[in-house]
Amino acid sequence: MKRVKIGQFRDRASELIRRAAGGETVVILNRDREVAKIVPITAETNRAAGLVGCLAGTADVRGDIEAPIATSGAWFRKLP
Repeated sequence: MKRVKIGQFRDRASELIRRAAGGETVVILNRDREVAKIVPITAETNRAAGLVGCLAGTADVRGDIEAPIATSGAWFRKLP
């Protein structure tokens, strides 16, 4: 992984993008803090790029998610 300051990125953007295209990750720093990352596009990152499926595998399902949370009568009771 290559780490460059933002000024270096500005001066060498084309070179650093070519390095990312070649498989290397480039992290851009602003005042020694990571602010951006240039990563190579792979089949995995390209697959997850769309809205559908971008969060696949990030949640844990616990318990029965298909059962109703309340009885049908609870939804239609009169309020005081």
